[in-house]
Amino acid sequence: MKLAVKLGLWLLVFILAYMVYDSIVGKIAFEDETKRRREIVIENLKDIRTAQLAYKSVNERYAKTFKDLLHFVKRDSFPVIMAMGSVPDTLSEEEAVKMGLVTRDTIYLNVKDSIYSPNYLKGRKSAFYIDSLPYIPFGQGVIFDFDAGEVEKGKVKVKVFEVFASFELIYLGLNTENESIDLGDGLRVGSMFEPSTSGNWGE
Repeated sequence: MKLAVKLGLWLLVFILAYMVYDSIVGKIAFEDETKRRREIVIENLKDIRTAQLAYKSVNERYAKTFKDLLHFVKRDSFPVIMAMGSVPDTLSEEEAVKMGLVTRDTIYLNVKDSIYSPNYLKGRKSAFYIDSLPYIPFGQGVIFDFDAGEVEKGKVKVKVFEVFASFELIYLGLNTENESIDLGDGLRVGSMFEPSTSGNWGE
């Protein structure tokens, strides 16, 4: 009888130890996966911001829809003025142009190749596909909340944009119960209330 009690106690200890171990391992795995997902979503938000800044540099406002933004990135070009020749130390570039020592020529660079250069894309956490830009990673085809407009700051109208993804979509498929996560909160870049292009992830 005593042997049966001892074996029962050892079995109970083993089960409890396994449950504690499994809980710790599960917690670590959950934290690793949420960290990985956040990093990939942040990467995408930065890609969208890069495109929006390029759009504004040409159009003096931010794109109001992903359709406009993607059309710009895939089809438009940047005008770049190239100066050929050398400017003597005693002259300004304008003077050198007037004297014919320097010539200027305008070339056009494809927006996509310019802003998403191999150097920019180096070291990414996920593959880059321009047509996937609007979609929240892990969100099963749901598009980022996307807005643009203007706000008045100090009697000056300033162009703004904001892109947002909720944790409910970022962590879709994960067991977030008992994890103290506000699923309505999420990751965003830009603001519709402030002239900011920063992300809320602490950059």
